[in-house]
Parts: sequence; C-alpha cells; structure tokens
Amino acid sequence: MKLSEQTVNILKNFSTINQNILVKEGSQLRTMSTMKNILAEAEVTEAFPQDFGIYDLNEFLGVLTLVKDAHIDFESEKFLSLTGSRTKIKYFFSDPSILTTPPETFNAPECDVNISVSKDTLTNVLKAAAVMQLPDVVLSRLTLEVPAGIMATDLKNVTSNNYNEQLDDDRQDKTFKFHFKADNLKMIPGDYQVSASTTAQVSNWVGDEASYWIAMEAVSE
Repeated sequence: MKLSEQTVNILKNFSTINQNILVKEGSQLRTMSTMKNILAEAEVTEAFPQDFGIYDLNEFLGVLTLVKDAHIDFESEKFLSLTGSRTKIKYFFSDPSILTTPPETFNAPECDVNISVSKDTLTNVLKAAAVMQLPDVVLSRLTLEVPAGIMATDLKNVTSNNYNEQLDDDRQDKTFKFHFKADNLKMIPGDYQVSASTTAQVSNWVGDEASYWIAMEAVSE
C-alpha cells in the first residue's frame, strides 16, 4: 500500500486536532481532540487491512518522509514496514488503550441553521484572527434585515478590534449567533457547508476532503 498525497494531507490536518490516532480497518479516518470538542472524519482512497494505533502522528508523518515513495506493508498486528528501493523501516503500533479515540457511534443532533462559508472567507477570517490576536470567531445573523456574517473578535474585550465578512449564502429566516474559539477551527482549507444546532450548541462543517463536528462556546451578551 502507498499513501496518496491527499491522505497524507488529511493525516497532517488530523495531527493538529489530536497527536494520536486509531486507524480502523477500511477507508475511513476519524479523530477526536483530547477535549472532545472536535470530531473529524474523512473517506480516503486506501483500504486499510487492519486496525492500528499511532501515538505520535507527527512522528509517523516524519518517518514517511525518510523513505522515498514508501510502500507500506502490514506484516503483523504489532508493526508495519515502510519499504523503499534500498531502505526499510519497522514502525511499531501503539496500544489503543492509551489513545484518545472517537466513540464508535455518534448520534448527530438535528441542525436548524444551514449556511455556506467559502474557502477565501474562512482563510481571511482565520488569518485576521492570527494577525490581530483575536481568540474568537462568531457566525451570526443578528437581524433579518442584514445578511449573515462571520467575524474574528475578542468577546471578552468590549473595545476589541475585529474583522468581519458578509456571507454570500444565507438560507435562514431566523437570527442566530454562534461563538467558536478560533483555535478550534482546524479544518483543511476549502469551501464548507455548515449546519448548526442552536439547542445542542454544535456545528457540522462539511468540505470536499473531510467533515468536522465542532462544539460551540457559550456566548455572553
């Protein structure tokens, strides 16, 4: 088996959510943050023949770079081998019991808000949050007379600088205000369809390469 560039990029993204991962047999990759407030899923082209755990995903990705055009062989339940033209690396699996892993089943809440966030808009907002050191991102439509928007801000500072973009797509006939920590928006860059539940305070960001369930923060008025 060889890992595609897309799968490697997904694993790199997942490593920003959780440093370890339990890869299950099949073609779905899943991870969950240690705080259990982010759940990410992706379908990949590879079909993994068995379950295996990786404690340090960044280390594993680094090991992949040591072997050019590496071929992965699952030689036992305890380790895999990375093989190149003149190189072979034995890499041992981690005990799943010490890993932070997603639940086997997830009962998705019913979502009552649906909006689209483009790649450019999401990139701009997260860049502004980093440059201006703003910890919060707010998705909102405060009145029905104005379109929905997304803003980088600091909700604990009434004199905070902020960066705001209007959203092109708004299919809502209701007002809403969803608060996220910017550090929790760890999605692969892309266009996202966002569904959110005002009662469960959770959101689902669905992109072309992966989908993410992200918990929302309480908003103090």
